[in-house]
Amino acid sequence: MIWIVILSLLVNIVLLLKLYQDQKVKRNLVKQLEWIIDKNALAKIKHSGSSKSHDDLVNEINRMIEKISEISIESEEIVQQNRRMVSSISHDFRTPLTSMLGYVQILQNDSNSLKEKKYLKIIEERTKILRDLIEEFYSLSLLESNEYELNVESANPIILVQEQVAMYYSELEDSFDHISIQLIEEDIKLLTSPLDFNRLIGNLLKNAYTHGIKRFALYNEMSEISLIFYLENEVKDTNTIEVERLFERLYKEDKTRAIGSTGLGLSIAQKIAEALGYKLEASLKESMIQFKLTIPLK
Repeated sequence: MIWIVILSLLVNIVLLLKLYQDQKVKRNLVKQLEWIIDKNALAKIKHSGSSKSHDDLVNEINRMIEKISEISIESEEIVQQNRRMVSSISHDFRTPLTSMLGYVQILQNDSNSLKEKKYLKIIEERTKILRDLIEEFYSLSLLESNEYELNVESANPIILVQEQVAMYYSELEDSFDHISIQLIEEDIKLLTSPLDFNRLIGNLLKNAYTHGIKRFALYNEMSEISLIFYLENEVKDTNTIEVERLFERLYKEDKTRAIGSTGLGLSIAQKIAEALGYKLEASLKESMIQFKLTIPLK
């Protein structure tokens, strides 16, 4: 009788140890999968060697990971090919469009008919819109590719912002009843690309005077670790703005808004900010939309 009890205890101990080992193997497998998901790393799962069934499961998971990796690489190659295609097509369109504008302007100068001049003016405006759209597609395709190069040099970003404000001040005055510019002047020099930085700020200003109403404000603040610019403007209806989508390509808050807006300006601004190592964010505050550009100083 005692031997039966001892044998039963031994069997139970073996089963418990087996169950514990299985649970340990499962936990290890789950941990590896969680690491792969969190790190977005398509690494293979390690074999435990505990049993054939576990090894078979790991083999199937690894086969799936290999397939996902192949699809990911192929997908990235297709994306890069599409970007190069858009860049190439956009580049090829720019020259004939410039020529078209030149011919339209010649016809305008030679025409004595008011009706002809009216239609030629419409053609000129539509051609400029198409040219600007292609130019922005070209810029965005370069920014999203690995071929974009920044021409970095030492510059004062506050002075660069002041210059952009001066350039677009007439448009801001036409769009807003109240303009507040309060820039703290600091004698700082940062390594940046003035050309790209100017375009970033220019796109934010264009977005403001194109879609803003009544009030516009631009100010900055500086700490030991960062320089921050804030651009704010009032909008007609904050309920129609999906702030989390503002930097998406071709996103337009108002689907029926005026012809001439490409919906690429903010997307390009954010891509430039990322390329420069800056952070561009958007938020809504009551009737105002705010863009916050953070430039690290360290």
